[in-house]
Amino acid sequence: MAVCFNDEQMQEIERLALLNCNSNTIAEAVGVAVSTLKRHCERKMRHWRALYRVNLRESQGKLSETSPDLVKFLGKNVLGQTDKQIIASETVVPKIKAEEAEAYEAAGEAFKLKRAMEGT
Repeated sequence: MAVCFNDEQMQEIERLALLNCNSNTIAEAVGVAVSTLKRHCERKMRHWRALYRVNLRESQGKLSETSPDLVKFLGKNVLGQTDKQIIASETVVPKIKAEEAEAYEAAGEAFKLKRAMEGT
């Protein structure tokens, strides 16, 4: 049995999808099963929801002058944007002189030898 939505239902589905409503909400509003709605309108609803996100991104520029907090909220919660900063730093390992390296080696060997002697 094929379900065809009438023009009024399709307009309502489009309107709700353009408001970024989820499929459960749209199905409830139109009075059909979620599976039926997805089977017949999933591709169109994805397109309409994408248009919502595009319009929201365009609106962010206009809103940023009057309400920067709202722009951040919408960006994070609807568009998946982050304000995380990535800070890269380079750790420089200081070079030691050859004599110093030899002294460290000798001290290490002496320590190991002393520990070995204490253990016996």
